[in-house]
Amino acid sequence: MVRFKNRYLLVEFLLPTSLSSTLDTRYDSANPIIPKESALEDNGSEDEEDEEEFSPIPSLPFVIPTILPDSQLGDEGGQGIYKAVRSSVISVFGDEGWGRIASSFRVIYHSPLTTLTFLRIARPHYRLLWSALTFVNSLGNTPVIPRVIAVSGTIKKLQNRGIAYHRAMVGALISAGVDRNKAGISTGGGGKLEKEAEQEREEMERMQET
Repeated sequence: MVRFKNRYLLVEFLLPTSLSSTLDTRYDSANPIIPKESALEDNGSEDEEDEEEFSPIPSLPFVIPTILPDSQLGDEGGQGIYKAVRSSVISVFGDEGWGRIASSFRVIYHSPLTTLTFLRIARPHYRLLWSALTFVNSLGNTPVIPRVIAVSGTIKKLQNRGIAYHRAMVGALISAGVDRNKAGISTGGGGKLEKEAEQEREEMERMQET
């Protein structure tokens, strides 16, 4: 029996208005959030899934969002992401492109707190989806910069990566809040942020492969 194979993408939607260049973002290849994994060959085995091979991600990669309450995408972010991706696919690849992925594309989970998003797509078309993501520049009226964090053949592996990345990002946000408070800039909400973050990680753990 042939098993229908999917690809799962972990994406974050950075908000330009919330990015900070004041944090320490020095590259630390010896201590990445998500360690580099060797790509697995697709030999037709039912027990293995081929992976995208990524360079080591710095412990605080590239740019970091700060805590800005008015910059969150909200609980309806998942629906907004679906519509934005569909519009991008049709714009770049036409109706034929959307027809190829419409039946398998799904937003599995969206984190309102960090904008981390889990996407599902049929394996033959995941690069089409990835390409379309690069052309998404807004969700509703909110400008965004999409960034693909990881790609996996199983939701479980992406869960582990997503939870680790989510935990590190929330830690960076809380740390930034503490540093800014020392400088006389009030950001607050550290305790509430930790509780919301823990709830989101629990929701990530409950995701099932579909």
